[in-house]
Amino acid sequence: MNIISEGDNHLAPLDYSSLLNKILEVLPSQNPFQFSPDDSRLRINIDKIADLVANSQVESPLASASGIRCATINLSERTGKNFPEQIRLIRDRLQNLLIAALPPNKTVESAISQLLTDLQSFQGTKPSLGFTYPFGEYTGLQKQRLSLQRHRSGSDSLLKLHKLIITVKDVKGFDSQLSSSLDNYIQQEFSEETESDLEELSDTLEELIKNQKSDFYKLKRVMYTEAIGMLKREAKIRYLEFILENVNDSVDGKIYLQDLIRRLRLLEEYINDINRGYGHYQVNYAGKSVNYRDLFSRAEALDILPIIPLIEGYLGETKDDTKGEQQFIFGFKLKFGGTVQAYGDKPLSVLDYYLNLIDPESQEHKAGLGDSFKSDYFKEKVLKIIFLYYFIFASRSNPLADNYQENSELNYEPVSVFEQQVLPVLKGSDEEAKKKIFAKIKEGIEKFNVKIKIEKLRQLLKDLLKDKPILKRREYPLYLGVKRGILERDLDRVLTDATFFKPVFGERSREALKYIAIREPHVDSSYLCNLSVSIAVEDIRYFPTDERQTFSMAYDITDIKALPILLVPLTEASCQNIYNNSFKHQKPILFIYNHKKLREQIFNNPDSPKAFIYRFTFSLLIYICLKVLLESVKDKLFIPIVRLQLHTKQNSTPEEEFMRSLSKTLSHLLSEEHQSSTQGFCVKNLNPYKIENGLSSLYSVLPKKFKFNASSYNTQLDKLAIIIVSSRESDASWRGGERISNLLGEVVGVERLQDGTVRLETLNTFAANYEHQQMFQRPTIVIDEVEKLYREGYRHFMYIAKSPYSSTLNMTQSDEDESLFFMSTPVLKALKGDKDDIKIYPVFFDKYYVVNLGRTVSSLYIQDTLELTGLVEDPSKKAVVFFNLFNGIKVGQDDERYYNGVISYATLLNVYDDILDDEDIRRGLIYDRENNPIKNDILQYLTLFHFSRYEAVPRRNRNISFKLDPYENIIGDDAVGKLSVFKHTTRSVSFNSLAFLTEVRRALNVEGEEQK
Repeated sequence: MNIISEGDNHLAPLDYSSLLNKILEVLPSQNPFQFSPDDSRLRINIDKIADLVANSQVESPLASASGIRCATINLSERTGKNFPEQIRLIRDRLQNLLIAALPPNKTVESAISQLLTDLQSFQGTKPSLGFTYPFGEYTGLQKQRLSLQRHRSGSDSLLKLHKLIITVKDVKGFDSQLSSSLDNYIQQEFSEETESDLEELSDTLEELIKNQKSDFYKLKRVMYTEAIGMLKREAKIRYLEFILENVNDSVDGKIYLQDLIRRLRLLEEYINDINRGYGHYQVNYAGKSVNYRDLFSRAEALDILPIIPLIEGYLGETKDDTKGEQQFIFGFKLKFGGTVQAYGDKPLSVLDYYLNLIDPESQEHKAGLGDSFKSDYFKEKVLKIIFLYYFIFASRSNPLADNYQENSELNYEPVSVFEQQVLPVLKGSDEEAKKKIFAKIKEGIEKFNVKIKIEKLRQLLKDLLKDKPILKRREYPLYLGVKRGILERDLDRVLTDATFFKPVFGERSREALKYIAIREPHVDSSYLCNLSVSIAVEDIRYFPTDERQTFSMAYDITDIKALPILLVPLTEASCQNIYNNSFKHQKPILFIYNHKKLREQIFNNPDSPKAFIYRFTFSLLIYICLKVLLESVKDKLFIPIVRLQLHTKQNSTPEEEFMRSLSKTLSHLLSEEHQSSTQGFCVKNLNPYKIENGLSSLYSVLPKKFKFNASSYNTQLDKLAIIIVSSRESDASWRGGERISNLLGEVVGVERLQDGTVRLETLNTFAANYEHQQMFQRPTIVIDEVEKLYREGYRHFMYIAKSPYSSTLNMTQSDEDESLFFMSTPVLKALKGDKDDIKIYPVFFDKYYVVNLGRTVSSLYIQDTLELTGLVEDPSKKAVVFFNLFNGIKVGQDDERYYNGVISYATLLNVYDDILDDEDIRRGLIYDRENNPIKNDILQYLTLFHFSRYEAVPRRNRNISFKLDPYENIIGDDAVGKLSVFKHTTRSVSFNSLAFLTEVRRALNVEGEEQK
């Protein structure tokens, strides 16, 4: 790519010269390479160099952080010219240091060759800490077909889904309705004004509609961005009402469900009260200021409650241009208030966990305030808990009191007490008074035994979920309306400011939200205009069929060489012992660091400039070291990267979080030419089960072969390529404008061999940096991957990205194009090129959850599109669900383990006119004809991909099951793109290490290409 040049692009220019020069200055005196006396092991100490650089005087690469969100590779003019040369100088010095450290009579090639290990030498009868693993064959693997037959009794069903359907009608008519309403407003409100004023008002309205930067379009943008979030939040309450309608009056705990709904409604009314200004909700704690209207305008605002519906998973979206209607389909999942792990202690209930957080005397509260890494987030969280838990749980009714009356719960009014006793303190500056309020709220919740009420409500919901009868579909017709109160009534202001709206469209337009509300569908003159919407809840059941397929899976590791790597705090005695006893004999390249020193001197303030310089230097040098070592290796290697850690992932320290993220970044970059994966082991929490599963995960990317039973299935498709794509910002401004992003992905090849066996292999990863819009127009690195695969005989391409829909309304054609991201028509056109014989299948995926109705289930699937369109209806432009996979593994903890994970695949139809042939997509993914082997093979290969990434080892009563989400390394909260981001020299700005190292690789590779 061409890095965006300096100029008026709002991006921060970066200058790494001082930092890179300091690294070059330190390197000659610190040789990081050390071979063992017998030449069989290599230890590399980057930690010492990074520590010296971090403690040196270095100019910040970031001259100004004002208005900057992230800054990584938008190099200043001077740095842009010198950067590649400095990177190559660092590479050359590391090469010289490696040569200087070589044993006598050894070359780099011979020394590295001695470190390589035949992967088959790691073969063992059972997994053990180290790299030993039983690379065996798993037989008797099975998948069973499910059906969505609606005429069957609920008592026969295996699984239950409560489906949410949000429908927004006449989206495209919003403009005309709003303009017409404003015209009526002129006639009514200003009817007594002069003819000249009325004419000027009409001209103002005309200009308002023409100018796309006007308040008319700002209001439209607020509706566009906030509507689905508001409707999702409303849907959570409607789902509780749906449940309430299906609960008998005699059921114990029903009153608590009624009260929860009542209080949620009170909260909504309070937050959106038109008579209270935006500043009324501004509160603060320990220097952190937040606005409750902002916090509780988000769809997920209620999710910290112990019991609340969650909207989990995207089941599709439809768009009918004829009707002007959009429909969004999701799945519901109930949060049951299970347990939360807190500070390594025994698990706490959700209620106790959050009460501990707001208790000023608790260890959790004091640690949260004192953690510079997360203190602002913690303070915001405390204020959020205080508000929500007070509104939902404050009570004067004790269920253990002798005179307790359940109906008394419905009499408590939280708003007035909150306004009089709580809010004034939170808005003030007396921090001790705030702590007293926090303690008092906690005490009250405990005193009136809220936990007992929650337990009764939990039991009611659990019983309803396990009920077999199918509940009747319930639809709630509603309006999403704009209140007339948003209009300016003062004629002079209207004419002077050239707008009919009050000044509520600030930088984030949050003040406008109080004028947008969801309401019942009846005539109400207090509303300016409305969108007709509906929220529907449907009880969907999955039934078993007799159709099964049985097959085996085996590792294919013949002739694969391994270069194992160990990243370890060797100064810790426990890690030293584990290394000596379990890893030393397997000759891993050992990267060491001083955990204690890092914690006390570098990461004691993990957002400091010193911490950034350490991360930067360590990341850069470890990557270039590996590039230097691998230059002499011609074969494609498997490079397992193992980390020994002192803490679990849930309780990790900032330096261990960095090492974990770095290992993922390295693994991705190394996999461009080799195969690599990474896994961490907590040395304080080791047991055979964790070791087995950890090694299973480490080796999940290795090639595998699948063989079907003779009578089970025979594939016909020779090859299928699976390309997975995602991206992460590297350079951006809060002011908008141009952005730079890192595009990353993975390529998997599936091939049918001559004997009918199917071989599946991760072919490579990729990463490149692009100007943001170019990435969604012509991503050349993905185009190059398609070209390469085409030359290797691939003609069928499954092109997979995370579902891009579900958050906004598409009110214009440009909105629709932008929302497709990697699936935009320009991208698909570029991938297709001029090749008429390739078939590209654009595919989105997401996860949702279903209730397991008590039977043991294994790997299940549905691929009958006619049945799956029952999940998503069928207008013209649509995302059609064509495949669902269930892995039979329950998710959640303790009493939350009611749910099974499901992955849902969807494709787009009637979108790529004259680019992709819809008939190809229909044949490959949609049609259910018996003589349609293409679809059967594609979905079979996709299922095998899930099985190939399994991570849980088999148990005595359970065979392996497929990986529900095999894309998590590329897409999601634990993906390499997200983990590669850490704080810059200024904590308000982020740095993308994957994007930076991608430029480092480019600088090194360009010279190599020139030499060739």
